[in-house]
Amino acid sequence: MRKFITAAFIAFAVGAASPTVEAGGLGKAITTAAVKKAFRRDLARDMATAAKPLPKDRMVWRYTTRNQAKLETKRGLAAHTHMTSRVHPGRPLSAQGAQRKFGLPAMPQVRETIRLPKGHPARFNKALRGTPGVGEVTSPTRISRDAIVRVDPIRARKGPATVRQRSSPVVPGGR
Repeated sequence: MRKFITAAFIAFAVGAASPTVEAGGLGKAITTAAVKKAFRRDLARDMATAAKPLPKDRMVWRYTTRNQAKLETKRGLAAHTHMTSRVHPGRPLSAQGAQRKFGLPAMPQVRETIRLPKGHPARFNKALRGTPGVGEVTSPTRISRDAIVRVDPIRARKGPATVRQRSSPVVPGGR
């Protein structure tokens, strides 16, 4: 009986400490604490990196939410805002791919294309919590709203379990 009680206690303790505890539980608190720690580490690293003026104009992307993009097109980008290091040709990343690659805390909905002018101060670092070796750019100063060239929506990738619905019913023998 004593072994049973000990085993039950251990199972309960392991289950309660699991990061997959439902909403509002210990798992969420652990995740939130880890995100806050990463943000503090990121900010400290950015402040320690010297800003250098850009030798020429540079195009960068910023993955963000729709609401944040609306604010930024009206007011510009705040100082210390994170952007990708470069623009690459090709199909845009899915929302999940961008979040994984750049270590974003929230699922992005849009991709802003931004032109940083020659001489603008910029800090170059590696993205924390993202794919190793992926670069990012931050600016110690505010970026004008005129620097935002365009805002493109990005799609969330559909998983293998989703089935595409037909828009019209299937009619036997018909088209």
